[in-house]
Amino acid sequence: MSNLIENIPYELFSYIGGGIFLFIILYKFFPKLFVKIHKPIFFTIGILSLSLGYVGIVVPGLPTTVFILIAAWAFSKCSERFTLWLENHRIFGPIILNWQTYKGLSRRAKKLAISMIVPTFALTIYFVFSLVGDLIFGSFGLALCIWLATRPEPPLENRA
Repeated sequence: MSNLIENIPYELFSYIGGGIFLFIILYKFFPKLFVKIHKPIFFTIGILSLSLGYVGIVVPGLPTTVFILIAAWAFSKCSERFTLWLENHRIFGPIILNWQTYKGLSRRAKKLAISMIVPTFALTIYFVFSLVGDLIFGSFGLALCIWLATRPEPPLENRA
């Protein structure tokens, strides 16, 4: 029991993040399942993603940008008020608008993300996984860094 209590934050974030991504996949392929219950679900996903994004600012290894983009997407499906608030946010607004307009990230955001991903993945691989887990997790980290690096950059005046 004490082992479970010690691991609550890690497992909680894993389950919430996994649940959000599962929902997004289900919504993408089966949108008619969510016709009547979509607003509360999207609002919940938006709040959880926004919360995880804020936590990701101070916790290394928890991606802020991904969760903020998921929150923006979820709020766009259910709440115009929260969508406008997030788009006009001092910190997150430029990231969201650059993504919506150009499907890209500023060079600063890319460098910051990759500079956080590399040590976090390296330490996780070193301390947590077996060889097979190392290869899978390392491949995912490499693919994520390549994907981030190849995203287009917005014009100079719109960079965040």
